[in-house]
Amino acid sequence: MKRRWLIILYTLALLLPILPQAQAEEGESVKPVLVGLYYDSNTLDGANLKNSVGTGYRLGYLDENRAFWQMGYIAETDISVVKTQNVWCTKDESGRAAYTDEAQSDVLVGCWHVRLPTEVPLTTFEEAATLAQVQGGFPAWITGEWQVRLGAYGSQEEAQTAAEALGGTVVGTSSYGVSVVRTWTSTILFQFDGGAETSLTINPGEDDSQKNTTHFKGRKYYGMFRYQRINGGDLTVVNILDLDDYANCVITQEMSPSWPLEALKAQAVCARTYWESHVGKHSRYGFDLCATVDCQAYPGMGAVTERTTQAAQETAKLRIWHEGKPIEAVYFSSDGGATEDAKNVWGGVRPYLIGKEDPYEAAVADKISKYHWTVTFTQEELNEKLHEAGYAVGVNIVDFKITETTPMGNVCGISFIGENGKAWPFTREKCRTFLGLRSLRYTVTRSGGGETGDGEIYTDGGNVLTSMNGVYAIDGSGTVSAVSGAPYVITGSGTQKLPGATDSGDVVYTINGSGWGHNVGMSQWGAHAMALQGYTYDQILKFYYTDVEIY
Repeated sequence: MKRRWLIILYTLALLLPILPQAQAEEGESVKPVLVGLYYDSNTLDGANLKNSVGTGYRLGYLDENRAFWQMGYIAETDISVVKTQNVWCTKDESGRAAYTDEAQSDVLVGCWHVRLPTEVPLTTFEEAATLAQVQGGFPAWITGEWQVRLGAYGSQEEAQTAAEALGGTVVGTSSYGVSVVRTWTSTILFQFDGGAETSLTINPGEDDSQKNTTHFKGRKYYGMFRYQRINGGDLTVVNILDLDDYANCVITQEMSPSWPLEALKAQAVCARTYWESHVGKHSRYGFDLCATVDCQAYPGMGAVTERTTQAAQETAKLRIWHEGKPIEAVYFSSDGGATEDAKNVWGGVRPYLIGKEDPYEAAVADKISKYHWTVTFTQEELNEKLHEAGYAVGVNIVDFKITETTPMGNVCGISFIGENGKAWPFTREKCRTFLGLRSLRYTVTRSGGGETGDGEIYTDGGNVLTSMNGVYAIDGSGTVSAVSGAPYVITGSGTQKLPGATDSGDVVYTINGSGWGHNVGMSQWGAHAMALQGYTYDQILKFYYTDVEIY
């Protein structure tokens, strides 16, 4: 019997394709980018892949240097990766296959299996796959050991019955295991359990002779996919791709592909540099950057064009550096006339993020939606906003004003004044975000209710009156009453309104501003304008970022 199995094993091994090996090229200085697609509270029970360009999938893992090490290959087009718990295949809202741990269909991928015995230990994927093909099972790599397993039973009892009939043993995986299945079915093609340290990575295509692309969750992506069960939870899905491909994809979301090429090239360099300075930002989830605007908007490669690809290729691997370190290459939509020092927005000095007047952006202002904007707040609305945020509780706000601007003319200090004379100041970025404004470049004017008094009126004890709260007057008959309304006093220079007093009528604060964003770093519309005027991508970058090098 032993000799018969060895002959079959050898014969079928000859029929399998030679498995390509994919490793990082020697001398490659830029590691691939790890982008989190699904993680934290957004993990998945199962995730589908479908070939777009290229066929089949290489199975393996990443080492500590982010190099891919191939273990095996499957010649399938449409596969799914599921956690090794009981999951059912159903349809999502888009009609695509979806796997869930709630019983919603008859297609169950059970978490109990039968391990089939082998005459000799299996040492390669090829050996396990060949024997599995003969016996109707699937190859499995379980904490460093190759096995042949069969079935996907929903209970241990079902698996035990099958094991007794087949002469095998009942097995499962740890809470870190995953199974690769043929989509829409319960057929397991490969099972992987590397414990907490090693996660399955799938590299689409037979090899890298062409740029393979893959459908995932309705979008197309370059590169590989890793499936990690952090602390034994659901699947954290990470896209792993070349830095230039990543930059190409980011361009499509951060700028219109129709923009001048030099502006697109500047954006590509910024995207790479942002990654370089934020490698490991989300390391607790096992990746660098997320796919949202919390990092950089990354939608996959579905919107790339010849122009964005050209921009990425013509600036390949280039990043922005200051004194040998990658800069924090922040950018925003438009500055309204001037950028700003990072220290005046977020605090902390970054010598390459220095505010400067922008003579270029205004040339394209007519193309920019809401370049000039206006927002109004009534006194009542400001009171409500402050109260909801926990400020000025029980106190009415009687004034709002800008208290400080920067040398660039941007706002870096505002204050709300209560009826008791107390001030609630806001500085830096909060001058924009608290009121939900589009930028820090604005003015404030007050209308209605008359002007608030701001002269210094003293009591006979020498103290300054800051409001009318607690102030009383005695009339000609000796009657004492609280001061209200809009009182005035007669001073040596004439009539003066008392502090905090207003005329009757609604008070409205009108905020007129320009630009959109935090005003630090590169203005994207400014880059657009500079490119139209003949400036190159490096000239654009060296205008918006101070004392930097590009290499």
